Amino acid sequence: MHSRLPRRLVVASLGVALGALAAVNVAVAGPNDGAIAALHDEIGTEEAEVGTIEQHIGTIEQHIGTIEQQIGTIEQQIADLRALVAQGDQAIVNLEAEIAEAEARMASEDHELEVLLVRIELLADLTIQHYVDLDEPTTVRHVMAIDSYVKNDERMNAVLTQSVEVTGEALDNLRSQMLYEAVIDSATNDLHRRYARLRLDGDRALTLYDLMASSEERHRIAVNDRDEGIATIPTVEGRIASSEDEMAAARTEIAAARTEIAADRSDIAAAQIEIAGIHESIADTLAEIAWLESFNVSMAWTGLQGRDPDRPALAVKIDNASAARPQTGIIAADVVYEEIVEAGLTRFVAIFQTTSPGTVGPVRSGRTSDPILLEGFDRPLFAYSGANRGTNQAINASPLVDVGYDDAASAYWRSSSRRAPHNLYASTDSLWALHAGRTDVSPAPFTFGWEGQPLPDSAIAAEGVTIDFGRLVADYAWDGSGWQRSTNGEAHSDAEGVRVAPTNVVVQFTTYGKSPADNRSPEARTTGSGTAWVFTAGHLIVAEWNRPDPGRPATITIDGEPVLLQPGRTWVALADAARPGNVAWR
Repeated sequence: MHSRLPRRLVVASLGVALGALAAVNVAVAGPNDGAIAALHDEIGTEEAEVGTIEQHIGTIEQHIGTIEQQIGTIEQQIADLRALVAQGDQAIVNLEAEIAEAEARMASEDHELEVLLVRIELLADLTIQHYVDLDEPTTVRHVMAIDSYVKNDERMNAVLTQSVEVTGEALDNLRSQMLYEAVIDSATNDLHRRYARLRLDGDRALTLYDLMASSEERHRIAVNDRDEGIATIPTVEGRIASSEDEMAAARTEIAAARTEIAADRSDIAAAQIEIAGIHESIADTLAEIAWLESFNVSMAWTGLQGRDPDRPALAVKIDNASAARPQTGIIAADVVYEEIVEAGLTRFVAIFQTTSPGTVGPVRSGRTSDPILLEGFDRPLFAYSGANRGTNQAINASPLVDVGYDDAASAYWRSSSRRAPHNLYASTDSLWALHAGRTDVSPAPFTFGWEGQPLPDSAIAAEGVTIDFGRLVADYAWDGSGWQRSTNGEAHSDAEGVRVAPTNVVVQFTTYGKSPADNRSPEARTTGSGTAWVFTAGHLIVAEWNRPDPGRPATITIDGEPVLLQPGRTWVALADAARPGNVAWR
């Protein structure tokens, strides 16, 4: 589809064409309307497709939102599991610390038990020694008792009971006896001491055994604490492993969800690329539409392609006496009105809007017909060489903007190559520059179709038309592209030698009266209605002109519908309606 135009041309023309639409005249219909309608349908289809894709993107984005919420929930679960793992790790650290503390207590109790065993062994050795130590005093006593019993018996006992009043020999015996008894007593006392030591050894042994029992109990408790800690660790590790498994599963689920999101975003990216492609296609189509519509877009005053300059219409009063011909710049005028002046002569009101010829002339004086005619063009600039008092008053009372010689002399000059009064010329650029702030485009007097547009059924093939104004006869002959003008039988050309041959000629049958400024001067009454002969595309169309509002240009219609002129420049002959026989077509 889009190969019909080079892409650079499409893109470049898009902004220009679309930007100009608001400021140009669009024809009622155009030769490309069918193609444009088809392109608009195509744009509608593409925009509908964009809507469907955007709706699909919205669904995908909602899906992504749901998945992201799920990911958020899973990530929170992972965070909770991570916290549980951290708690489990801390619990293992605490258990390991408790186990280490229990093992330290066990080691301490093991050491204490080893010390107690050694002490018990030492005590046992000491007790054994103490038992051994009992042998000597016990033996002495036994020996002494046996000896006493064997040797002395009653005699010894008697000796022991004898009084101190004994003989010397007896005293010696007594001393022996007392020594014997002392030995026995000493052995007895020694036995008592050694039994006391044995009892003390027993007490110490009981104490050591109590200490051993306490140490063994503490050792047992430490072993239980250690074993409970060791037994708890697998449980905690199991919980940690379970949490880590759950985290791994959750991470796998998140990875899968993110993969799904990535796929969704890839789908969105692809859809956006597709939308961009469709938008690009729409832009190309719009550019093509703009390009096609450019054939329907026309300047208001000529119907030709282009954009009306942002300025008001400039109406210049141009001399048409034989001494004034050939005129300068008149061919560049968008519309030229030819009106009757004194003695059956004519003058032109050349209106410039789309082009500026630079120099125009010779410029002549105004008539009271001019403000009546030009009032409908929204305060146009009016250039003329002067006027009588009554005409000046009429111009000043009208909405026309006076840029005549008396008010804008700097824009005028006289040519030395011609005699006055046929030598006054003006610069159209200088005249417009006097009102550079005016950017409004004046309303145009005609409606244009497109090149080659079918004519109304009432159109009649015509070769030309002759208008007899009195002392001046204008003739227009169709040459296949324009209506070549002759004046009083001579070809009418401009100062450059270019033949006057407007695209359209309109004969507007107009009532003339006497000018209030000079009863010798006729005044064209261009308000109201009347008959109009429209010569366009080699045909005559008989129509009606109608201007009920002096503030608007006349319209030319058939049965209420505007007559569409061929794009180009138009010359209007304001023929005297009272003398219709002076106009003849062929």
